[in-house]
Amino acid sequence: MKNDISSSRSDEDIQASKLAKTIASKPRAEGETLKDIPVTPGNYLKFRGARRTTLPKGIIWGIVGLIVIFVGGSIISYYVVRGQVVREISARANALAVGVNDLQNLDPQSAEAQFASLNSSPSLSGAASVFSFFFRGSAAALQSFGDISKQLASLSADTVAFQNNASKFIGTGNGNDLIANLADVNRDLAAIDADGNALAAVLPLAGNSANGLASAYLPVKTQIEGAENFLNKFIPWLANPAPHHILVMLQNPSEEKPGGGFLGSYADVTIASGTITDISVHDIADADAAFKANIVPPVPLQLETTRFRPADANWFFDFPASASETISMFERSNLYAASGTTFDGAIAVSPKVISDLLALTGPISVGRPTTTFASGNLVVQIQKLVQAGQATGATYPKAIMRSLASAILARLASATGTNTTGTIANVVPDWIAKKDVMVYFKDPAFENFAQQYGAAGDVYQLPQKFNGDYLAVVNSDINADKSELYVSQAINFDAEIGDDGTVSNHLTVSRTHTGNTSPYPWYQTTNQDYLQVFTVPGSSLSNESGGVVRTVPAPINYARAGYTTDPLVASIESSTLKLFTYPAVSTQEQFGKNVFTVWSRVRAGASTTISFDYSHHLFAAPAPGVQYQFVFEKQAGATGHYTFEIDAPLGYAFAETGLASYVYQSSDPPARLVVTLTLQAL
Repeated sequence: MKNDISSSRSDEDIQASKLAKTIASKPRAEGETLKDIPVTPGNYLKFRGARRTTLPKGIIWGIVGLIVIFVGGSIISYYVVRGQVVREISARANALAVGVNDLQNLDPQSAEAQFASLNSSPSLSGAASVFSFFFRGSAAALQSFGDISKQLASLSADTVAFQNNASKFIGTGNGNDLIANLADVNRDLAAIDADGNALAAVLPLAGNSANGLASAYLPVKTQIEGAENFLNKFIPWLANPAPHHILVMLQNPSEEKPGGGFLGSYADVTIASGTITDISVHDIADADAAFKANIVPPVPLQLETTRFRPADANWFFDFPASASETISMFERSNLYAASGTTFDGAIAVSPKVISDLLALTGPISVGRPTTTFASGNLVVQIQKLVQAGQATGATYPKAIMRSLASAILARLASATGTNTTGTIANVVPDWIAKKDVMVYFKDPAFENFAQQYGAAGDVYQLPQKFNGDYLAVVNSDINADKSELYVSQAINFDAEIGDDGTVSNHLTVSRTHTGNTSPYPWYQTTNQDYLQVFTVPGSSLSNESGGVVRTVPAPINYARAGYTTDPLVASIESSTLKLFTYPAVSTQEQFGKNVFTVWSRVRAGASTTISFDYSHHLFAAPAPGVQYQFVFEKQAGATGHYTFEIDAPLGYAFAETGLASYVYQSSDPPARLVVTLTLQAL
C-alpha cells in the first residue's frame, strides 16, 4: 500500500494482521506499551508514517469568512429579491384587477390601457429570470400572467370593435362584421382560458409570492369559461340562415305587474344569417285577439279578465317564469301558430331604456299629426296616444310606435363612430343591474349565461343553511287604470336578531297617490294594489295592519265552461292559506319563498300604510364570527325609497361597521342587494 492513500479507499477494510505487523516494526520508547488500537484507516496511516497536511489558521479563517459572507449575502439577496417579487406581482395583479373590472363594466378602452401597461414593463423578463432562481415556479407564473395580459388586451380591442359593429347590427341589420368580431372575441377567450390553465398549474409551485396573481385572475376564470361556452353556441345560432324570433316585451310601469310593467306593446325581432331581417311592433291586443285557449286566470286577475291571455302572462315575480309563460301563449296564438312561428327568447325592456336612448338621439318627431318624443315625456306621450286610440278604435298608436322604433334605430346607426356607442355601453350594466333589461332564452346555455351576468331577472335561490333574511315587495295594479305612475312608495324594514337566533321583522309599506295633480283622468283613478311580500320560508306572521279585506268571486263557472288551469298558477294557488287571525292576509309558497299577500287601496290625493310583523329562526344561533345575510330584490320597474335596518343581538356588534345596527337607505337600489354582516362580541 502506498503512503498516499486516495479518498476513494478511505472506507477500505484494514486487516488486523497488517496493522499489527506494522505496529510491531515500529521502534518504541522505553516503558511504552501497546494498547488496544482501533483498526481504522487513520491509525493505519499514522503507523505507516503518513502525515496530513495542515492549512495555516489564517487561510482557514479566510475560507470561513468567505463562506459566511456568501451565505449571509445569499440570505440578504433572497429577501431583497423576495421583496421585488412581491412588489412586481402586486403591481401587476392590481393593474390586472383594474383592467378586468373595466372590462366587466363594458369599458374596454380603459381596460386595454391597463393591460398594455402590464406588457410594456421592461423589467418583466429580467425579473422573471431572477425570480426563477429564488422561487420555483415564479418565472412560469409570471410568463403565464404576461400571456394572459396580452390576450386580455386583445380581448379589449376586439370588444371595442364589437361595440361599434353592434350599433350597425341593431341599426342597419348588417351583422357580418359583428359575427367576425364575436369570433375574434371567442378566440381571445380560448387563449385566455389556456393561459389561465397554465397559470393555475404553476401557482402552487410559486408559493405565496403568486397569491396576488391568483386573486387577480382566478375569480374571473369561471366567467371567461362561461362566456366561451356561450359564444361556442351563440355564434352558430346567430349565423344560422334559418330565421330566429326574439320577443321584445315593452313594459309599461304605469300599470305594474309582478314581472314588471304591463305588456302593452311588443316587438317581434327576426334574425337570420347574422342579420336583423325584420322588426315588427304590435299592440298586445293583436296577440290577445288571436289567442283562443280558455285558461283560468290567477284569482286576483279575475277582477279584470275572465281568461288568462298573453297580455297577463307577465304575472310572476320570477322573470324566466313570466317570459316562458308569455312565449308559450304567443306561440299558441293564431297570430303565430298559423305560420309555425316560435320564439327562441324574450327581452323585457322598460321605458327607462327608451328614454336613455332618446337622451342620446335627441327628440324625435314622428307621425301625422306629428308627435314629438323626448327623454322626459316618453311614457306620458305614449299613454296619450294609447288612450286616444282606445277611444276612437284607431290603429294610429301601433303605427306610431313602429315609426318611433325605426327612427331611434336609424339615429343610433348614423351615430356610430361618435361617443354614442361608448355611452350606450356604459349604461347597459346599469340597465341590467336595475332590471330595466331582462333576458330569457329557451336554450339552457344562453339562459345560464344571462343568469351569470345578472341579466335573467330570476328570483334569488336561497342556499342551504341560509342564515338571514330575504325580502321582496311586489305590486300589481288591478283595475287601477294607469295610476301607478303617480303612486310613490316608501319601504321600511327592520330586523332585530335575538339572543336565541329568533329574528323579529317589522315591515311598513307606505303609498301616496298624487294623481290628483295630473290633468289626465287615467292617472286620477283610485289605485288598487295586490301586494305580495316575499320572505324566508318558515316566517310566522304576528301582526298586520292597513290591508283591505277583499273577496274575489269567480266571474264565471270555470269548470262548467270547460276552462283549463295553468300548471304554475295552479301550483302557487294550491299552497294558498287564509289567516283567520288576520283576515286581510293570505300566505303562499312561490319560488322557494314564503309570501304574505294583501290588498291595498288608496285614492288620488291620499296615503295609506300597510305593516307586517313576522318572525323566523336563523339556521345558526348568534355567536362571534357567525354571519347574517340580508337579501333584497326589487321588482322590475318599481320606484320608491328604501330603508333597511339590521340590529345585532344584545352584546354584539357587526364587524363590518363596528356598530350594533346596520342601516341602508336608497331611492335607487340595485335589483338585487346582498348585505353580509359578521357578528362580533362587544
